[in-house]
Amino acid sequence: MAIPRDRHDDHSQASISRRLSWLSETTGQSYPYIAGKTIEPELAKGTCENMIGYVGIPLGIAGPLLINGISAKGTFTIPLATTEGALIASFSRGMNLISDSGGCQILSQENSVQNTPNPAYRFMGDALTKVSAVVLHRAEDALKFANWLQEHMSQILIVANNTSRYARLLEISPLFQGNLIGLALTYQTGDAMGLNMATKANEAVCRYIQEACPELISHYFNTLGGDKRFVSDQAKGRYVTASVRIPHSLVKERLRTTPLRMQQFLLACNTLLAQRGATAPNIHVANALTAMFIACGQDPAFVTVSFKNACTHFEVLDNGDLNASLTIPNLIVGVVGGGTKLPIQQECLSMIGCTHDARKLAEITAAVALAGEISVAGAVSAGEFTRAHTGLGRGLNPTKPTESSSEDTSS
Repeated sequence: MAIPRDRHDDHSQASISRRLSWLSETTGQSYPYIAGKTIEPELAKGTCENMIGYVGIPLGIAGPLLINGISAKGTFTIPLATTEGALIASFSRGMNLISDSGGCQILSQENSVQNTPNPAYRFMGDALTKVSAVVLHRAEDALKFANWLQEHMSQILIVANNTSRYARLLEISPLFQGNLIGLALTYQTGDAMGLNMATKANEAVCRYIQEACPELISHYFNTLGGDKRFVSDQAKGRYVTASVRIPHSLVKERLRTTPLRMQQFLLACNTLLAQRGATAPNIHVANALTAMFIACGQDPAFVTVSFKNACTHFEVLDNGDLNASLTIPNLIVGVVGGGTKLPIQQECLSMIGCTHDARKLAEITAAVALAGEISVAGAVSAGEFTRAHTGLGRGLNPTKPTESSSEDTSS
């Protein structure tokens, strides 16, 4: 069922109320805070200091989005918070296309770490790495400390795991720079994003090392300010892949372009921009992540980390269909703590059934991002991108079919 719209005045209170009623009927839930109920200042404790109020970001819904995932199964209406006109309309178009193509397939693996002397299979699908540093009295003791670290791994494991009900230490990797020794500790953090858990656990580990090995250790630094930096080959967040096969006829009918043109557009994005130093091989995954993160109480600063190595791929199959896929190796999301406890963000998480399932949130987010990649590639390759953004970005309705809508009655 299409999201209700009024093409003449879609921002009137009547239109908003109609959509909220439709949403409540569709999901079987109520959304009092989204509808305007006053948020008590006390509910923001632990999220903001010197508080003076709330910043209002427009919140819209997109969909329907059919997902055939591991945790996310079924059809979803997606909350997106944004000030970019045309974004939600574009994402809705991509979601409708995915749904009418049979839905989005999801790969979302758990961790696999084998403790064996033989060549081992290792995969980090749900992990967070935080790096601390210890300072040696003498640089020449680095090898001695590395040996000490290996001998005391069982004690370090106990110290780290005792700091949290959720965080579990998976591995430690040392980094050497003179008398500075970096300790990259990787954790599994359950349904939490896990940064505060990792900070607390790293503090306990560093304190234990300093107290147990004073002859080698002078002092330590718990955090190195790398939490919001992208670090290649470092486990951060959840690894998730979304893919869909779209019939050639649907691409032509809905997007008014061809799979080959969409493939050529993506190739141009990744090869030509790479010559200017661009490193993120995707079209605009950051848009999806930012809108989802703000709506669902995630830390927006982690968008930089999460989209940096996200990879979009378009393949034209022998029969002319388009196989579109997106992999996000470092999707940092959680449903415990932080902004997830704020009332509106709780309602957004509830809307998609993710109040207690971070893996499900990761799968839905990847599917949303794929929808955005497909829609924008279609719009640009069809020559409709500028008209849609010029119109919707100014609060106007484009006079011709564009990336913003495929039907007058759906957003």
